[in-house]
Amino acid sequence: MNFAVGQSLHGFKLIRKENISEINSLSLLFEHEKNGAEVLFLENDDDNKVFSITFRTPPGNDRGVAHIMEHSVLCGSKKYPVKEPFVELMKSSLQTFLNAMTFPDKTMYPVASRNSQDLFNLMSVYLDAVLYPKITEETFKQEGWHYELENAEADLVYKGVVFNEMKGVFSSPESVLDRDLSHSLFPDTTYGCESGGDPEAIPDLTYEEFKSFHEKHYHPSNARIFIFGDGDTAEYLKFLNDNYLKDFSRAEVDTSITLQKTFEESRRKTALYPVGKEESVEKKTFVMVGFKMGNSSDHEHCLSMNILSHILIGTPASPLRKALIDSGLGNEVIGGGFDDNRAETSFAVGLNGAENENEETIVELIFSTLKDLAENGIDENTVTASVNTTDFKLREANFGGFPKGIVYNIQALASWLYDNDPLMHLKYDDLMQKIKEESRNGYFEKLIRRHFLAHNHRSIIVLAPKQGLGEELEAATQDKLRQFKSTLDKKSVDDLIEETRILKEMQMKPDDAESLATLPCLKLKDISRNIPVFPLDIKRESSPKILFHDLFTNKIAYTQLAFNAHAVPQDMIQYLPLFGKLIMGMGTKKNDYVQMAQQIGIRTGGIRGSHYSVVAMNAPDDIMSYIIFRGVALIEKLDDLYGLYAELFGQYSFDNHKRLADIIKASKADMEASIVPHGNHYVSSRLGSYHSKMGKYDELTGGIAYYKFMEKLNERVEKDPAEVADKFRQTAEILFNRENLMVNITSEQSDYPAFEEKTKALADLLPDKSNAPVQLEFDAVPVNEAFPTTSTVQYVGKGANVFELGFKYSG
Repeated sequence: MNFAVGQSLHGFKLIRKENISEINSLSLLFEHEKNGAEVLFLENDDDNKVFSITFRTPPGNDRGVAHIMEHSVLCGSKKYPVKEPFVELMKSSLQTFLNAMTFPDKTMYPVASRNSQDLFNLMSVYLDAVLYPKITEETFKQEGWHYELENAEADLVYKGVVFNEMKGVFSSPESVLDRDLSHSLFPDTTYGCESGGDPEAIPDLTYEEFKSFHEKHYHPSNARIFIFGDGDTAEYLKFLNDNYLKDFSRAEVDTSITLQKTFEESRRKTALYPVGKEESVEKKTFVMVGFKMGNSSDHEHCLSMNILSHILIGTPASPLRKALIDSGLGNEVIGGGFDDNRAETSFAVGLNGAENENEETIVELIFSTLKDLAENGIDENTVTASVNTTDFKLREANFGGFPKGIVYNIQALASWLYDNDPLMHLKYDDLMQKIKEESRNGYFEKLIRRHFLAHNHRSIIVLAPKQGLGEELEAATQDKLRQFKSTLDKKSVDDLIEETRILKEMQMKPDDAESLATLPCLKLKDISRNIPVFPLDIKRESSPKILFHDLFTNKIAYTQLAFNAHAVPQDMIQYLPLFGKLIMGMGTKKNDYVQMAQQIGIRTGGIRGSHYSVVAMNAPDDIMSYIIFRGVALIEKLDDLYGLYAELFGQYSFDNHKRLADIIKASKADMEASIVPHGNHYVSSRLGSYHSKMGKYDELTGGIAYYKFMEKLNERVEKDPAEVADKFRQTAEILFNRENLMVNITSEQSDYPAFEEKTKALADLLPDKSNAPVQLEFDAVPVNEAFPTTSTVQYVGKGANVFELGFKYSG
């Protein structure tokens, strides 16, 4: 349907219409005439359709009301009185994305599906959830917090889904660091509050405050609705108005976000995080510097700072990253660089694995490096590589398995949420061209002077370990609860026991059939009988095997070069997960790692190396393991891409022992930091090792067993780097041969001949030898284990091998 600006349809008026060539979409911005709800459509031919509704929800304290509300509205609604519609939808929907997310100043409810009827079903459940939730006091207690008391003699405890989740979050030092930085940089705004909820403050949240938060914030007048894909815009408008929005009148909802007044002097904050009583505190301090920057609704600021962030810390060639790593003052660069997820942007950088006494040296190194770059200029190749990398990623718009529409929605909200142009961040052609032209004239050096050196609005955050702190905090909480319980009379105690019983009974009681039947469910007639077929052509059977996919790629070459690891001895398989990172990060005999990173950034859209293993359902003991290098480039740069492959595989070098030790140290630190926030992953991996050969392999190459290997490897590389380098050299000699190579190519058929010619030439450079596959025989592992951590929450898992219990795979 051809819409005209000013046209009214199904209760909406079209207030803006514009083609956005960068994302191949027609944008239509509507406003609901009765309540002011804004709806942004991005019409295009993408069948992975997206719907989301977002509310501006800036918190005013640390009690976590926005986060608890996000959980609670998805616990049943007026039309769908099911305890967990979210879980039920996962069972019956063809969704490609289904989630809800609390940000520092907004709450977002996005869904996606390739099936039109499915998307309408999801929209119905989500809109009913946010506009007409049940949010009873029991829901508040379950999702937020409550006192739990089993009997009069038992200890009183806090329970609650968000309460426990945030206890886990606050057990991660990285999360504490990020929170403290935000609070320190923006103390007088909503960003000085914890939107997720501080476990210390969550029990201060009342049901009355919770209810009033929904009444104020979850109103269409405070909503931004987003729809993306190949659906019928008029049909969406009719659905939104007739089923939900027509019942709401305009409300004055003040959720405006004030900006932070600029500091006259920089600030410093120290904090502690827990480590075990017997655990060493050496080299475990985090030192980070954060800077307040411009507004997220300034498009040039955001795009240019994203590029500058990549220049400074985005690759091994990045001067600030290199200076910090080369200093030996810590294990890994932290902070993440530029962040535009708030009304005001920020930049953070620092080191973990440091010593307390090195704080001043680290901070001075950051500023001296920035000052040197501003005064003496940034290496031209580094600038070109980062500009090219950013430009390539924008045009490629490849977000992996993440629906494009959700990414574009988040980008639009970076300005839309703050009452600015929602299309701003979706258009980049003209701005990118301007930045490219000005980058030759000291453009990024000026940004360094303006945002890092010319003002004092910055904070230094020092996070230090303390032995036994976790136990101290837990003891303080228990003491607080004991004191509270001592003030209760017998009736109050009995009431708490009864409340606990009722809540547990409610949690255990399944939904009745009548309630479950209210949920929309796809029917067979709603599902196409046509199976999407993606082209696969085996162009060569061996030396090397070539798989080809004839698809439109807009003249971008997608390559995957996989080296079969079946001949790597069992005692060397733990070298595989780090192997790709080392090949990409060590440099070669021809170019050091800085030069290689620059060349990859200038000449391609990126090359990544990773380890991948899989097992076939019908052959559970046949483990297939590969080292895969994924490279992307414009078709016109195919020579460059394959030239880099030839150098990486034919002239690899592990001779830079300091670089080798730095990569191993940083990788070990990254894995250590992931254990507490991703404890469920490590539990699942360990459980899998009990029940299958593949599970044992995965545990050795990615679980707790692999972490223990990394601890020892870190010690070995410090004592004898040549010995460690030789192990990786042996691994390379086994992997890099012609027989091991399989190549997967995606492009248009007309471009294929160039790929085959270059792939064969690359294979001819590799040794022509074959190694016999190794038969992996793993020892039995202990079962029913526990691993102590400093987290205040536990991850517990129980599992079984369903095949051993009689399950037959049927597809």
